[in-house]
Amino acid sequence: MRPSLAALWCLLLASGSSGQQMGRARFDDVTGAPLNKAAKDILARHDEGVSGPAVGAEDAFDGLKAVDVAEGTWKFVLLECELGSRRKQIVRALEGLKFHAENFDVVHSLLHPLGIHVRVIGGGRIARTEVNKTISVYGYSKTFGRSPGCNERTAGIIREVLPGYEVTWSDAGY
Repeated sequence: MRPSLAALWCLLLASGSSGQQMGRARFDDVTGAPLNKAAKDILARHDEGVSGPAVGAEDAFDGLKAVDVAEGTWKFVLLECELGSRRKQIVRALEGLKFHAENFDVVHSLLHPLGIHVRVIGGGRIARTEVNKTISVYGYSKTFGRSPGCNERTAGIIREVLPGYEVTWSDAGY
């Protein structure tokens, strides 16, 4: 059984390998602006380029789950991962992460060293209720801004991967 991205992120934090040794990133709840160095570093990594693919990049890219959404209500990001000419969109709403940028940083921290470029398309919130098999995609990311079509596309990806769920989306709310 492979560990989840959230579990790997916890290991990265514990080992001090994530670049966030100065503490957890904090973003303004109203504007989405970075409030500390850890938050600024995440946004700087968003714009980093990548070198050529490393050993294991193909397997990592091929093994990327299209959807990783925790139960409950969490901020999510729709990400585009790129390896050479190959592209894949993935959705991440990981348990315990308070900010959109943290979801990005988990994926980026694992894939960037392999030469896989990761960029944020958009984000918002996802509410997943396991008992009722419902998922609601709504809102937007104040840090990364509004992205027309992001919530609709995110809901479509989730429907493909989790066909047993009733998935709804809206651009309303925050």
